[in-house]
Amino acid sequence: MYLIITRRQIRVVPIEKSIQIILKERLSVARFGDGEFKWMFKDREPDNFEKNSSELAAALLKVIKTSREGFQVCIPDAFDGLNQYRRLDAFFWAGQLGHHGYRWVRTLSSQRTYLDSLVTRPYMIYKDRSQGDRLFKLIKQIWDKRHVILVEGSETRFGVGNDLLNNAAKVERIICPAKDAFEHYAQILNAITEVVKNIDDSDILVLVSLGPTATVLANDVNLETSVQVLDIGHLDLEYSWMLMQAGEKVPLNYKYVNEIQNGDKVQSVPSKFLQRYNSEILIKIK
Repeated sequence: MYLIITRRQIRVVPIEKSIQIILKERLSVARFGDGEFKWMFKDREPDNFEKNSSELAAALLKVIKTSREGFQVCIPDAFDGLNQYRRLDAFFWAGQLGHHGYRWVRTLSSQRTYLDSLVTRPYMIYKDRSQGDRLFKLIKQIWDKRHVILVEGSETRFGVGNDLLNNAAKVERIICPAKDAFEHYAQILNAITEVVKNIDDSDILVLVSLGPTATVLANDVNLETSVQVLDIGHLDLEYSWMLMQAGEKVPLNYKYVNEIQNGDKVQSVPSKFLQRYNSEILIKIK
Protein backbone atom coordinates (compact mmCIF):
# COMPACT_ATOMS: atom_id res chain seq x y z
CA MET A 1 0.00 0.00 0.00
CA TYR A 2 2.85 2.38 0.79
CA LEU A 3 4.38 1.75 -2.64
CA ILE A 4 1.04 2.28 -4.35
CA ILE A 5 0.27 5.49 -2.45
CA THR A 6 3.74 6.92 -3.07
CA ARG A 7 3.81 5.62 -6.67
CA ARG A 8 7.19 4.06 -6.04
CA GLN A 9 8.50 0.82 -7.46
CA ILE A 10 11.23 -1.41 -6.06
CA ARG A 11 12.91 -3.03 -9.05
CA VAL A 12 14.64 -6.40 -8.65
CA VAL A 13 16.25 -8.38 -11.48
CA PRO A 14 14.95 -12.01 -11.53
CA ILE A 15 17.19 -14.80 -10.26
CA GLU A 16 18.61 -16.21 -13.52
CA LYS A 17 19.33 -12.78 -15.00
CA SER A 18 20.94 -11.73 -11.68
CA ILE A 19 23.31 -14.71 -11.84
CA GLN A 20 24.17 -13.93 -15.45
CA ILE A 21 24.98 -10.30 -14.58
CA ILE A 22 27.22 -11.33 -11.65
CA LEU A 23 29.01 -13.81 -13.92
CA LYS A 24 29.44 -11.48 -16.89
CA GLU A 25 30.39 -8.32 -14.98
CA ARG A 26 32.30 -10.06 -12.15
CA LEU A 27 30.39 -8.05 -9.59
CA SER A 28 30.86 -8.14 -5.86
CA VAL A 29 27.51 -8.55 -4.12
CA ALA A 30 26.08 -8.05 -0.65
CA ARG A 31 22.73 -9.71 -0.01
CA PHE A 32 19.83 -8.63 2.17
CA GLY A 33 17.27 -11.26 3.10
CA ASP A 34 14.59 -10.95 5.75
CA GLY A 35 17.24 -11.54 8.45
CA GLU A 36 19.56 -8.74 7.32
CA PHE A 37 16.66 -6.29 7.13
CA LYS A 38 15.64 -7.26 10.67
CA TRP A 39 19.20 -6.95 12.01
CA MET A 40 19.37 -3.55 10.34
CA PHE A 41 16.42 -2.42 12.47
CA LYS A 42 17.58 -4.40 15.54
CA ASP A 43 14.43 -6.52 15.56
CA ARG A 44 15.83 -9.95 14.62
CA GLU A 45 14.16 -12.73 16.59
CA PRO A 46 16.02 -13.87 19.76
CA ASP A 47 17.95 -17.14 20.01
CA ASN A 48 19.51 -16.56 16.61
CA PHE A 49 23.13 -17.04 15.57
CA GLU A 50 23.91 -13.30 15.57
CA LYS A 51 22.94 -10.75 18.18
CA ASN A 52 21.09 -7.53 17.45
CA SER A 53 23.44 -4.58 17.98
CA SER A 54 23.69 -0.91 17.10
CA GLU A 55 27.05 -1.57 15.40
CA LEU A 56 25.68 -4.29 13.14
CA ALA A 57 22.58 -2.22 12.33
CA ALA A 58 24.70 0.78 11.34
CA ALA A 59 27.04 -1.35 9.22
CA LEU A 60 24.13 -2.94 7.33
CA LEU A 61 22.48 0.43 6.75
CA LYS A 62 25.74 1.73 5.28
CA VAL A 63 25.94 -1.24 2.90
CA ILE A 64 22.35 -1.01 1.66
CA LYS A 65 22.94 2.66 0.78
CA THR A 66 26.17 1.87 -1.10
CA SER A 67 26.22 2.36 -4.84
CA ARG A 68 29.42 2.10 -6.85
CA GLU A 69 30.78 0.47 -9.98
CA GLY A 70 31.57 -3.22 -9.57
CA PHE A 71 29.43 -3.65 -6.45
CA GLN A 72 25.74 -4.51 -6.19
CA VAL A 73 23.26 -4.69 -3.34
CA CYS A 74 20.87 -7.63 -3.63
CA ILE A 75 17.37 -7.80 -2.10
CA PRO A 76 14.64 -10.45 -2.37
CA ASP A 77 12.60 -10.57 -5.56
CA ALA A 78 9.44 -10.23 -3.47
CA PHE A 79 8.24 -6.66 -4.01
CA ASP A 80 6.42 -7.18 -7.30
CA GLY A 81 4.60 -10.50 -6.90
CA LEU A 82 5.28 -13.91 -5.35
CA ASN A 83 3.89 -16.27 -8.00
CA GLN A 84 7.27 -17.88 -8.67
CA TYR A 85 7.46 -19.33 -5.15
CA ARG A 86 5.83 -22.36 -3.57
CA ARG A 87 2.72 -21.62 -1.56
CA LEU A 88 4.31 -21.79 1.91
CA ASP A 89 7.26 -19.68 0.81
CA ALA A 90 4.95 -17.14 -0.82
CA PHE A 91 2.99 -16.98 2.46
CA PHE A 92 6.24 -16.47 4.33
CA TRP A 93 7.29 -13.52 2.19
CA ALA A 94 3.78 -12.05 2.22
CA GLY A 95 3.88 -12.19 6.02
CA GLN A 96 7.33 -10.63 6.20
CA LEU A 97 6.31 -7.80 3.89
CA GLY A 98 3.07 -7.30 5.79
CA HIS A 99 4.82 -7.02 9.15
CA HIS A 100 8.09 -5.35 8.18
CA GLY A 101 7.89 -4.21 4.57
CA TYR A 102 7.03 -0.57 5.27
CA ARG A 103 10.33 -0.06 7.08
CA TRP A 104 12.22 -2.04 4.46
CA VAL A 105 11.00 -0.16 1.40
CA ARG A 106 11.68 3.19 3.06
CA THR A 107 15.39 2.30 3.08
CA LEU A 108 15.37 1.27 -0.58
CA SER A 109 15.62 3.49 -3.64
CA SER A 110 13.16 3.52 -6.52
CA GLN A 111 15.93 5.14 -8.59
CA ARG A 112 18.11 2.03 -8.76
CA THR A 113 17.71 -1.61 -9.78
CA TYR A 114 18.74 -4.34 -7.36
CA LEU A 115 19.85 -7.89 -8.03
CA ASP A 116 17.99 -10.80 -6.43
CA SER A 117 19.38 -11.82 -3.03
CA LEU A 118 17.73 -15.24 -3.48
CA VAL A 119 20.40 -16.18 -6.04
CA THR A 120 21.82 -18.35 -3.24
CA ARG A 121 18.51 -20.22 -2.90
CA PRO A 122 17.85 -21.46 -6.44
CA TYR A 123 16.05 -24.69 -5.52
CA MET A 124 13.92 -25.14 -2.43
CA ILE A 125 11.51 -22.18 -2.50
CA TYR A 126 10.50 -22.29 -6.17
CA LYS A 127 7.45 -23.86 -7.80
CA ASP A 128 9.69 -24.90 -10.68
CA ARG A 129 12.43 -26.84 -8.94
CA SER A 130 13.62 -28.21 -12.27
CA GLN A 131 15.43 -24.90 -12.79
CA GLY A 132 17.80 -25.72 -9.91
CA ASP A 133 20.23 -27.80 -11.94
CA ARG A 134 20.47 -25.17 -14.68
CA LEU A 135 20.98 -22.33 -12.21
CA PHE A 136 23.65 -24.18 -10.24
CA LYS A 137 25.59 -24.91 -13.44
CA LEU A 138 25.48 -21.19 -14.19
CA ILE A 139 26.60 -20.27 -10.67
CA LYS A 140 29.52 -22.72 -10.80
CA GLN A 141 30.89 -20.81 -13.79
CA ILE A 142 31.59 -17.85 -11.48
CA TRP A 143 34.52 -19.68 -9.82
CA ASP A 144 35.53 -21.90 -12.72
CA LYS A 145 39.34 -22.34 -12.67
CA ARG A 146 39.71 -19.55 -10.08
CA HIS A 147 41.48 -19.39 -6.72
CA VAL A 148 38.72 -19.28 -4.10
CA ILE A 149 39.15 -17.95 -0.56
CA LEU A 150 36.18 -19.23 1.41
CA VAL A 151 35.25 -17.39 4.62
CA GLU A 152 32.78 -19.39 6.68
CA GLY A 153 31.54 -20.38 10.11
CA SER A 154 33.24 -23.23 11.93
CA GLU A 155 30.36 -25.62 11.16
CA THR A 156 29.41 -24.38 7.68
CA ARG A 157 31.74 -26.74 5.76
CA PHE A 158 30.78 -25.13 2.45
CA GLY A 159 31.20 -27.58 -0.43
CA VAL A 160 32.43 -30.42 1.80
CA GLY A 161 30.99 -33.73 0.67
CA ASN A 162 29.73 -32.52 -2.71
CA ASP A 163 31.17 -31.23 -5.99
CA LEU A 164 29.98 -27.63 -5.72
CA LEU A 165 33.52 -26.19 -5.73
CA ASN A 166 35.27 -28.96 -7.66
CA ASN A 167 35.82 -26.79 -10.75
CA ALA A 168 37.70 -24.11 -8.79
CA ALA A 169 41.45 -24.05 -9.37
CA LYS A 170 42.10 -23.95 -5.62
CA VAL A 171 40.04 -23.61 -2.44
CA GLU A 172 41.40 -22.18 0.82
CA ARG A 173 39.39 -21.44 3.95
CA ILE A 174 39.28 -18.88 6.74
CA ILE A 175 37.25 -20.38 9.57
CA CYS A 176 35.25 -18.00 11.79
CA PRO A 177 32.97 -18.46 14.81
CA ALA A 178 29.67 -20.16 14.00
CA LYS A 179 27.79 -17.70 16.23
CA ASP A 180 28.16 -13.96 16.88
CA ALA A 181 30.80 -13.61 14.18
CA PHE A 182 30.23 -9.85 13.93
CA GLU A 183 31.75 -9.45 17.39
CA HIS A 184 35.06 -10.49 15.75
CA TYR A 185 34.56 -8.30 12.68
CA ALA A 186 37.84 -6.36 12.71
CA GLN A 187 39.86 -9.55 13.17
CA ILE A 188 38.01 -11.32 10.35
CA LEU A 189 38.35 -8.38 7.94
CA ASN A 190 42.06 -8.06 8.68
CA ALA A 191 42.62 -11.80 8.16
CA ILE A 192 40.90 -11.75 4.76
CA THR A 193 42.72 -8.67 3.49
CA GLU A 194 46.11 -10.01 4.63
CA VAL A 195 45.49 -13.36 2.91
CA VAL A 196 44.38 -11.70 -0.32
CA LYS A 197 47.29 -9.26 -0.38
CA ASN A 198 49.80 -12.10 0.05
CA ILE A 199 48.50 -14.13 -2.90
CA ASP A 200 50.00 -13.31 -6.27
CA ASP A 201 46.81 -13.77 -8.27
CA SER A 202 44.65 -10.91 -9.53
CA ASP A 203 41.78 -13.30 -10.23
CA ILE A 204 41.06 -14.33 -6.63
CA LEU A 205 37.42 -14.83 -5.68
CA VAL A 206 36.33 -14.44 -2.06
CA LEU A 207 33.17 -16.30 -1.04
CA VAL A 208 31.69 -15.44 2.35
CA SER A 209 29.08 -17.58 4.12
CA LEU A 210 28.70 -15.90 7.51
CA GLY A 211 25.19 -14.51 7.99
CA PRO A 212 24.88 -10.70 8.20
CA THR A 213 28.63 -10.43 8.78
CA ALA A 214 29.07 -11.64 5.20
CA THR A 215 26.85 -8.81 3.95
CA VAL A 216 29.13 -6.23 5.54
CA LEU A 217 32.35 -8.03 4.59
CA ALA A 218 31.36 -8.17 0.92
CA ASN A 219 31.46 -4.39 0.80
CA ASP A 220 34.53 -3.79 2.95
CA VAL A 221 36.76 -6.53 1.49
CA ASN A 222 35.97 -5.41 -2.05
CA LEU A 223 36.77 -1.81 -1.10
CA GLU A 224 40.08 -2.68 0.54
CA THR A 225 41.38 -5.27 -1.95
CA SER A 226 39.46 -4.69 -5.23
CA VAL A 227 38.92 -8.46 -5.59
CA GLN A 228 35.49 -9.92 -6.34
CA VAL A 229 33.60 -10.84 -3.18
CA LEU A 230 30.31 -12.75 -3.06
CA ASP A 231 28.07 -12.99 -0.02
CA ILE A 232 27.21 -16.63 -0.81
CA GLY A 233 24.83 -17.51 2.04
CA HIS A 234 22.89 -20.79 1.94
CA LEU A 235 24.06 -21.89 -1.51
CA ASP A 236 25.80 -25.06 -0.31
CA LEU A 237 22.76 -26.15 1.73
CA GLU A 238 20.51 -25.60 -1.28
CA TYR A 239 22.87 -27.60 -3.47
CA SER A 240 22.89 -30.47 -1.00
CA TRP A 241 19.08 -30.47 -0.85
CA MET A 242 18.84 -30.43 -4.64
CA LEU A 243 21.17 -33.42 -4.94
CA MET A 244 18.98 -35.23 -2.39
CA GLN A 245 15.82 -34.07 -4.21
CA ALA A 246 14.58 -33.02 -0.78
CA GLY A 247 11.00 -31.79 -0.62
CA GLU A 248 11.64 -29.67 2.46
CA LYS A 249 14.56 -28.36 4.48
CA VAL A 250 16.16 -31.31 6.25
CA PRO A 251 19.21 -31.77 8.50
CA LEU A 252 22.62 -32.23 6.90
CA ASN A 253 24.63 -34.28 9.38
CA TYR A 254 27.88 -32.31 9.48
CA LYS A 255 26.66 -28.87 8.36
CA TYR A 256 25.02 -26.06 10.34
CA VAL A 257 21.43 -25.51 9.14
CA ASN A 258 20.09 -22.48 10.96
CA GLU A 259 16.55 -22.67 9.59
CA ILE A 260 15.44 -26.00 11.04
CA GLN A 261 14.92 -27.29 14.55
CA ASN A 262 18.15 -28.62 16.06
CA GLY A 263 20.03 -27.56 12.94
CA ASP A 264 22.85 -26.37 15.18
CA LYS A 265 23.47 -29.92 16.41
CA VAL A 266 26.31 -30.71 14.02
CA GLN A 267 28.41 -33.84 13.73
CA SER A 268 32.13 -33.91 12.96
CA VAL A 269 33.37 -33.92 9.37
CA PRO A 270 33.45 -37.54 8.15
CA SER A 271 36.94 -39.03 7.98
CA LYS A 272 36.75 -39.48 4.17
CA PHE A 273 36.51 -35.68 3.76
CA LEU A 274 38.55 -34.56 6.77
CA GLN A 275 42.07 -34.58 5.33
CA ARG A 276 41.15 -32.44 2.33
CA TYR A 277 39.04 -30.08 4.48
CA ASN A 278 41.84 -29.56 7.01
CA SER A 279 44.39 -29.01 4.25
CA GLU A 280 42.31 -26.12 2.90
CA ILE A 281 42.21 -24.20 6.20
CA LEU A 282 44.53 -21.19 6.34
CA ILE A 283 43.33 -19.47 9.50
CA LYS A 284 40.96 -20.22 12.39
CA ILE A 285 39.46 -17.23 14.18
CA LYS A 286 38.02 -17.95 17.63
